Amino acid sequence: MFATKRYFTFCALLAFTAVLPSARAIATEIRQQDFDMRPPATGEVREESLLENEVPEVVATHIAVAGPASRKEPNLTDHATILLFIQGKGNLRFAGEDHAIDEETIALPISTEEMVIDVPRNEVLHYVRIHKKLSEQDLLDIKALTAREATKIYFTTFEDCEPYREAIKSPKTVSRTVLPNQYIPRVAMGTVQTTGPDEVGAHRHPMLDQLFLGLAENNVIVSADETHARFKEYSLLHIPLGSLHGVKAEPETKMYYMWMDFFLTKEGEEWLKTHKPLTE
Repeated sequence: MFATKRYFTFCALLAFTAVLPSARAIATEIRQQDFDMRPPATGEVREESLLENEVPEVVATHIAVAGPASRKEPNLTDHATILLFIQGKGNLRFAGEDHAIDEETIALPISTEEMVIDVPRNEVLHYVRIHKKLSEQDLLDIKALTAREATKIYFTTFEDCEPYREAIKSPKTVSRTVLPNQYIPRVAMGTVQTTGPDEVGAHRHPMLDQLFLGLAENNVIVSADETHARFKEYSLLHIPLGSLHGVKAEPETKMYYMWMDFFLTKEGEEWLKTHKPLTE
C-alpha cells in the first residue's frame, strides 16, 4: 500500500500594524514530503509522487524496487529524465552497456534508448526520478551543449563529482557539482555535506526554483524568511522562490542534502559562477 503523504507546513500570521490595523500577511510556507522507505513485497515496484505541482515543469517521483525485479524507464523526447539512486544496489542497462548502480549515483540518458533497471534478490533499490519538461527554446539550446556529444549516458556517483567552494559556506563544508548545467538547459544539481555546528549562510536567488533532497543521515534546520523547518533524510523540500533562506546543522548532527536548481531563464544560470572550483 502507498503510505500517507506527510506534508509539513509552517505558517504564522503577522500582527496587525499600527498604520493599517486591518492589514495582515501570511508568513513564508515551507513544503516538504518524507519518503515511504518501507520495502515493497518481493519482486514488486512502488511509485510515490512527491510534492505534486510544486515546481512548474518538474515532476518528482520516489520509486522503490524489491528484487528480484526489473524496471523500465522510457526516455521521453520532450522531457529530461534524471534518476537519483539514493539507497540500495542494482544494474542499469542502456544502449547495450551495463552500469553498476551503487548508493548515491546519478543517471541521465543522452540518447533515446530505454533504460532497464535490474535489482537482484534480497536487495531493495530506492531512487528519485525527476522529469523536467523541455521548452521549445530548451530543445534548441540543448543542441549546443557539447558535453552531451561525448557520451550516451551521464552516469556517476555523487562522491566522484567535482568539489567547489562558495562564500556562504564554511571551509569544512564539502560541496560537489553532481549535474553541471552542461547537460540540460536551465538545470543543475549538487550536494552539500558537513557536520554541526555549521551552516549555509542566508541568501536569495530569485532567478531559480530550488528543491532539496535529504540524503543519508541528514538532520538540519532550514529557514526561509521568518519560517524554520526540520529537514531530515529521504525527504524532498521546496525552497520558496525568492525567499531569504539558509541551512543550519546543530552540534553532533549531519548536513547532507542535494540541491536541485531549475532556472527560470538561461540568463539566470550566471548564479552558478558563485560556485568556485577548488583549483581557483
